[in-house]
Amino acid sequence: MSAATSLTERNRAVVQSMFAAANKGDIEGVFSHLSDDIAVIEPLFLPFGGTYRGKDEFLALAQILPNYLDVSTITVHYTIADGDRVAACVGITDIATGELTRFIEQFTVRDGKIVENRLFYHDAGTLADKPKVV
Repeated sequence: MSAATSLTERNRAVVQSMFAAANKGDIEGVFSHLSDDIAVIEPLFLPFGGTYRGKDEFLALAQILPNYLDVSTITVHYTIADGDRVAACVGITDIATGELTRFIEQFTVRDGKIVENRLFYHDAGTLADKPKVV
């Protein structure tokens, strides 16, 4: 295995482990995979759209999301990794409709920690119709 492949697979494992912790509701497990200065960038058309910096803002976002999405239904369909970038094709249920929303989460991983998480929605369902909360 080459150094690039090894880095790619290690970074893929970081993201997969973070999702495994999230699926268990293990916020400390999630935090263990995040850098202290994590940046989460949600599309501005969402009610919770914006940039969240640091673990405190990440936690604030995590407390808002269950008002819109059934976080217990998060499903990672597959991941694509290349060096320090990992993309996960994700689905989660929109509480308002019961329908699955679909999006890609692009992660940047450095030194074994997620430093950025940028979301790209394919189908935001009713989320795009809600008023802003932040």
